[in-house]
Amino acid sequence: MDLAVFRDISLLWLIFLTLISILPFAVLFFFAIQGMRRLRQLAEQYLPIAQEKARLVAEKTEEFSQKVTDPVISVQAKTAQVNGIRKAIFTRRQRP
Repeated sequence: MDLAVFRDISLLWLIFLTLISILPFAVLFFFAIQGMRRLRQLAEQYLPIAQEKARLVAEKTEEFSQKVTDPVISVQAKTAQVNGIRKAIFTRRQRP
């Protein structure tokens, strides 16, 4: 056996060790990709339901906020109207 044979055996041995060291990462990536695919399937199934519930909550929140703020806004509008009428009646008009 000459030096070329040992070179080839060493090269094969290094390739084998490299494959063994890469194998756990390959398995890890394989299962990570499978998990992401499953997560995407579940997201496509459940996210429209969650989106609809969020839309319903937003509509109800808007409805209740309108009910709460309508009396306050109407009182402020009436107060502004009364103040405007009072100013129009009781202030002296200055003649140019």
